[in-house]
Amino acid sequence: MIAEYRKKHIFAVAELMQKYGEERGYTKSQCNELYTLGLLHDIGYAFLEEKDYEKHEVVGGLFLKEQGYKFWQEVYYHGVANSPYQSEYLDLLNLADMHIDYTGEYVSFDERLQDISRRYNTKIEELNSFKVVQELKAKGYK
Repeated sequence: MIAEYRKKHIFAVAELMQKYGEERGYTKSQCNELYTLGLLHDIGYAFLEEKDYEKHEVVGGLFLKEQGYKFWQEVYYHGVANSPYQSEYLDLLNLADMHIDYTGEYVSFDERLQDISRRYNTKIEELNSFKVVQELKAKGYK
């Protein structure tokens, strides 16, 4: 079962992804794809116990692959620095995911990283999320 606070994050990511698509002039169909991807990006949490949450991307991606979902790789590789798979949809997913906190509020990269660091008791520079943000910034995303 996905926790209520996580649902807020998921829906806000989906809405932000749709907005990104609209801003980029994507078709309605593409914007719907982005929204759906946002809804599905954390589905792996539904199959895991809390101690295994760090595997949610892989578990969710593989589940969606089995279901024949077109964008399973975006789920599988979201939040992964130096991913061997690259796509604009993956960039937009990482961008949205790193701008929506666990309560569903829009935050800056720095605020999101501080929150993750605090929740996982890890230095910001040691977070994989920190590396993902650095990659996004290098690609020109803000």
